[in-house]
Amino acid sequence: EFIWVSERDGFNNLYHYDFNGKLINQLTANKFVVKNIVAYEGGKIFFNATGDSPLNTMLYNVDLKGNQSLVTKISGTHSATVSTNGKWIYDAYSNHDVPNQELILNAEGKTIRTVLTAENKISEYVYGSADLGTIENGKGTTLYTRLIKPSNFDPQKKYPVMVYVYGGPHAQLITNSWLDGANLWMYWMAEQGYLVFTVDGRGSAERGFEFESVIHRQLGVAEMEDQMAGVDYLKSLKYVDGNRIAVHGWSFGGFMTTNLLLTHPGVFTCGVAGGPVTDWKFYEIMYGERYMDSPEQNPEGYKSTSLIEKAGNLKDDLLLIHGTMDDVVVMQHNYALIKKSVDLGIQADFFPYPTHLHNVRGKDRVHLMEKILNYIIEKNK
Repeated sequence: EFIWVSERDGFNNLYHYDFNGKLINQLTANKFVVKNIVAYEGGKIFFNATGDSPLNTMLYNVDLKGNQSLVTKISGTHSATVSTNGKWIYDAYSNHDVPNQELILNAEGKTIRTVLTAENKISEYVYGSADLGTIENGKGTTLYTRLIKPSNFDPQKKYPVMVYVYGGPHAQLITNSWLDGANLWMYWMAEQGYLVFTVDGRGSAERGFEFESVIHRQLGVAEMEDQMAGVDYLKSLKYVDGNRIAVHGWSFGGFMTTNLLLTHPGVFTCGVAGGPVTDWKFYEIMYGERYMDSPEQNPEGYKSTSLIEKAGNLKDDLLLIHGTMDDVVVMQHNYALIKKSVDLGIQADFFPYPTHLHNVRGKDRVHLMEKILNYIIEKNK
């Protein structure tokens, strides 16, 4: 017998089968996402799921009769290990308010011992706060947002904004965890007098099949609509300078950054696109054809989502960055877009990182972040 994870009813759920392919029973019927199976111990399957918020990772268990229980009672992002008899759980979690706490729980989720309560390791530094919220796009879909503000935030002032975007499938930037899924450089940017904004649009993870699959055969279309809904929301805030909005992302986020500037010229003052996909026909088949089908099956989709086709629309400052040894989004992507820009007499900025793969690691990462953030500060005046 085995357990099959399927989202056939719209959300990942657990199904119990025999090896002849016969369904014994459906173990869960949740309207939220099962993320992964953690263990099968003591006659119960322990699994991670989002629960009452897609920003959470909670531990549940279910027996083979379908009796389900929530083990971790504190909202947040949990990582649990289950003992071999299923009676004890070692649970490490964080959330918006807790940097890290590690507990020993019994099978029902009662705390038996607190092993560690971590201190805030950056408490000696001055940094701002992150507000988590929701907005609705033009389709009536709820989207989760994160807005990082400087420590001396004054609602009577007008602030420039940097939008940080990924936007691709199977990714989630905003979580109920310490720092809310953000990176420390975002808090640094906020201390320079910025708001740093992110929205997880349609296609991103942990929202179920309908939310994720709308992007099929047209990567970047629905995702860009949701990013523009985020821009509309920003402009509705009295403390946002709607004429000073920049955008930055890497990989799929680089594709989204470039796409936003080429599709909506004049909305953003500038953008920085790292390792961007510029045409899905150049991308690896495993990922590209999963979401776009093949170029032969979907010629119109490939044409309409190609950034090379839109190169003539560039009106704003754009910095393109690429690792010269990128084996994921190969340099052909950026070269093709730059060649098209040259042919059209359009100026764009380009910076290569020699010997680096799809991302820039090690000490050169400092150079990269200085390059990105200084460019935005300079161009978004």
